[in-house]
Amino acid sequence: MCAAAASWKQNADEGIELHWLLEELTPNYHSIADFRKQYSRQLKFVFKAFTAFLKDNDCFGKEVIAVDSTKMRAQNASKNNYNAKKIERHLNYIEQKASQYLQELESMDREENNIKEESIKKEKVKQKLEQLEKRKINYEHLRELSDHSIDGQVSTTDTESKAMIHRTNVVAVSYNVQTAADAKHNLVADFENTNKNDSQALAHTAQQAKEALDIKAGEPLTVLSDKGYHNGSQIHQCEQNNITTITAYREQPAVKHLEKEFLVTSFPYNHSNDTYTCPNGATMVTTGTLHFKKREDGETSYRFKKYTTPACAVCAIKQQCTKLKKRAIERSEYQDAIERNNERVRTQKELYNKRQQIIEHIFGTIKRSWGYTYTLLKGIKKVNGEMALIFTAYNMRRSMTIFGVEELLTRLNEWKGPDYTALITLLNAFLQYMQSKWLMFIKCTQVSQKNYRAYIACYWPALRNYKRCVLRNRSLLTF
Repeated sequence: MCAAAASWKQNADEGIELHWLLEELTPNYHSIADFRKQYSRQLKFVFKAFTAFLKDNDCFGKEVIAVDSTKMRAQNASKNNYNAKKIERHLNYIEQKASQYLQELESMDREENNIKEESIKKEKVKQKLEQLEKRKINYEHLRELSDHSIDGQVSTTDTESKAMIHRTNVVAVSYNVQTAADAKHNLVADFENTNKNDSQALAHTAQQAKEALDIKAGEPLTVLSDKGYHNGSQIHQCEQNNITTITAYREQPAVKHLEKEFLVTSFPYNHSNDTYTCPNGATMVTTGTLHFKKREDGETSYRFKKYTTPACAVCAIKQQCTKLKKRAIERSEYQDAIERNNERVRTQKELYNKRQQIIEHIFGTIKRSWGYTYTLLKGIKKVNGEMALIFTAYNMRRSMTIFGVEELLTRLNEWKGPDYTALITLLNAFLQYMQSKWLMFIKCTQVSQKNYRAYIACYWPALRNYKRCVLRNRSLLTF
């Protein structure tokens, strides 16, 4: 990016068109390079504004969207990302080296050689021991941070980035950009830069896209997503928000000691009386108690009911079914929503197959054609601003294909955009209010410059009223 900024600076110096557009300003390359970092929030507003323009020009179908994510490599080398296992390996190495150096010191003390040479060697060994001690303290601090981290990771260069799987056996420290694209013209409707995997992202991403497209709460929306988003809780939340999911599911894996007819999927479920029927015809019942399935971080993933039958004790085919005392089946509290989703995947394959055409087209253009596979910025918010710039550029380039350049410029010139009249009125009234409070504050400080109570009496109410003013008019502050 710095090289690109230098190139843009050269164009600003030499290009006649840019000289005219910039009114003969020649910005330093640092000004260009730091623009994304300093105005990340404003860049997201630019993306939202252009999305509003596309909505007003009927570029979104608002019926089907595809949700997927792409990994952007962060400014953090893999060697500067640590987990508990890696830290323990480094500490063990330090212990081994320290014990070796201590043995060297003992052997030097036993041997009677040149005193001067021995003292020089001892000094070098002691210096190495001091270095090892400093490294040990550093790794112990990293271990403490890792223990308190949600996912057990610590990155030292960009602290918010995380090690993520890019493809089979390829792991890199990255950010995960959740993206929603509309099916009508493959335009980006919404996005969010995160440092988490896809399993907990579907409901939030789909709801954000629904709001971005101005789809009312009662209106339906269909979301296409791959296997990484298949999560009962997320599918259930989508149903609650009137969002229909078509999310690919993983097939029941084969179990080494079980035949296909003894897998869970071969046990029919009876909705009317909440029971399962085993392959031998016995009815499996539940006590109704909800058990908690825990994730690796100790948080509850979901609740489930357990189904068993006393018939296992005398079952003739028990050895083919289970090696335990009796067979037990777990049913998630979200199983009904999961089964409805899976049925849609089976019956609407043609619609699901459009997912790649809608969303992968965007990632292919950005990463393969334009070369944006990594970021030079650090932190979720700053990277989010950079992604806003990239996705705005993509939507612009795509709309040039849809309308043509001349037609797009005409529509942009004719577009009225959001109405800011009410917001400007609000801000002007508030500025007058703050001005009066500031004058009062000056009078108080003139009476006694050390009068802290007078400072609080004048300044704090102004801040409190500012908060009230913003909360009352929150709808005016967003697109």
